[in-house]
This record gives sequence, C-alpha cells and structure tokens, in this order.
Amino acid sequence: MSEHEGHGDFKFLLGLFFGGIIGAVIIFFLGTKEGRKAGKELKEKGEEAFDDISDKFTELEKKGEEIKDQVGQKLEEKKEVITEVATEKIDTALAQIEQLQAQGQQTTAELRKRLFRNLPPKKR
Repeated sequence: MSEHEGHGDFKFLLGLFFGGIIGAVIIFFLGTKEGRKAGKELKEKGEEAFDDISDKFTELEKKGEEIKDQVGQKLEEKKEVITEVATEKIDTALAQIEQLQAQGQQTTAELRKRLFRNLPPKKR
C-alpha cells in the first residue's frame, strides 16, 4: 500500500461523513414537519434581515447625499471667500504697480531736468 492510497481513503471517508451530514440536514428540512417549520422561520428571518439591510442602505444613501450637499455648499462658500481675497490682493498689487510706475516717471523726469538742462530742446 503506497502513501497516496492512505490519503485517498481518508478523503473518501471525509467526503462520506460530510455527505451524510448534508443529507441529514436536507432530510430534516424537507422531510419533517419541524424541519419545514424551521425552514420557513429561517426564510422569514432571512427576508427580515434583507429588508433591514435594504433600509440601512437607503439611510446610508440619504446621509451620503446630505454630506455631499453640505460639502458642495461649503466648497462654494470657500470659493467665494477665496475669490474675494484674491481680487483684493490683485487690486492692491495693481495699485502698488501703478504707484511705482508714477514714481518711476517722476524720477525719470527729475533726472532729465538735472542731467540734460544745458542741452538745447529737441527739434520736432
């Protein structure tokens, strides 16, 4: 007898054992009054559990939609605030640029007066 034959016998006996248990369960549920009653109760409890899960899923969907709406609203509010702040900073920067340009023109005019005061005016 080889080593593999011993494993085959064990597998056969294990399959026979589980097959017997499954057969007994089927006979219990289909062949006896108590089994049919237990099967009916299991079916009802399964349907109740399915209904409960469906209700919970529906609640989760609603909560998810509410959260999505709240996040969207907060993002919209933040977008408006960020836009306002950015606009103010850009306006401030542009005002400073204009001020620097005016100072540059004034400084250029003063330099021309100092450096080129003895030159004759341009002919146009």
